[in-house]
Amino acid sequence: MKKLMSLLLVLVLTFGLVGCGAKASDAPAAAPAQNSESNESAKPAEPVKLQIALSAQESSPGAVTAVKLKEILEAKSNGNFQVDVYPNAQLGGDRELIESTQAGSISMSSLTTAPMVSFIPDLAVFDMPMALTDLEMARKVLDGPFRDQIAAKYEAAGFKLLMISPDSFREMSSNIPVAGFEDFKGIDIRTMENKYHMAFWQNLGANPSPLAFSELYIALQQGLVDAQENPYATLVASKLYEQQKYVVNTNHIMFIATTVMNKDLYDGLSEEQKTVLNEACAEAQEFGIEEGKRQAAASVEFLKEQGVEIIDLSPEVIGQMKEAAEPVYDMIRQDIGEELVNSLLDALDKAQ
Repeated sequence: MKKLMSLLLVLVLTFGLVGCGAKASDAPAAAPAQNSESNESAKPAEPVKLQIALSAQESSPGAVTAVKLKEILEAKSNGNFQVDVYPNAQLGGDRELIESTQAGSISMSSLTTAPMVSFIPDLAVFDMPMALTDLEMARKVLDGPFRDQIAAKYEAAGFKLLMISPDSFREMSSNIPVAGFEDFKGIDIRTMENKYHMAFWQNLGANPSPLAFSELYIALQQGLVDAQENPYATLVASKLYEQQKYVVNTNHIMFIATTVMNKDLYDGLSEEQKTVLNEACAEAQEFGIEEGKRQAAASVEFLKEQGVEIIDLSPEVIGQMKEAAEPVYDMIRQDIGEELVNSLLDALDKAQ
């Protein structure tokens, strides 16, 4: 009996040791799973993919600046941002781009303030004719406290304002020479369908005719209108100079270039990502201002080579044009209120 009990005890101890050995041998099998999790967490985060869409041509200052922003942002972030640029209205016209950016289906769009007035009515402040007539002065205004007021309007509409800078001016081109204030009288000029622009030309004594841009070249060719107003780059790109003898440096409406981002997308970035993006935009904005100047100067030289005469107006005529613009300021005040109009005029006084 004792022998039998001893044998049973040996068997129990033996199987107990085998069971312990089995558990010990299972332990290393758990280690790879832990290492796998560690390796997974060590992987770099997926890059933030952004799109910048424009309706402008790829050679325009806005599109060239968008490509520059892509280069700067990808370099500064060490590839943590990946940016694709879509010029030439590849993703739609201005309205479609604004709606898509607001909805978040496009991350960013670059365009002027004019087409955004339908979404942010306060931007009509930039339709004040003869207000911003100097690029350097406009830079001071847009780099100061007035920018914060404008940025707040964008945010209320679901956009983050990343870049805003003076780009160029709407200039008058004509088949009738204009040197004095009285020379505006009776000129048939194509304008945008913008009540502020039209009221300004009426106050100058001209006959504004809103017309689709696609119909403008033929209208000039057939003599349906004598004149039109657009930036130099548009004059060249659309070959309007072929139907115009003069360009008059009226500088009456400034083009304000902007780059906006979907606000929710911006707010979802980390603080580090926001810092990198903001710094890249600041650098690209400086580049864009210089690119706009370069293209404007090149366009002037090109037009001269085509036989177009460039006319500079005297300070006296510019002063008379500013007086004619004042009733339009009252129109804008009635539509958007006093605050932004007065803020812009105050900022201009300080900048001067």
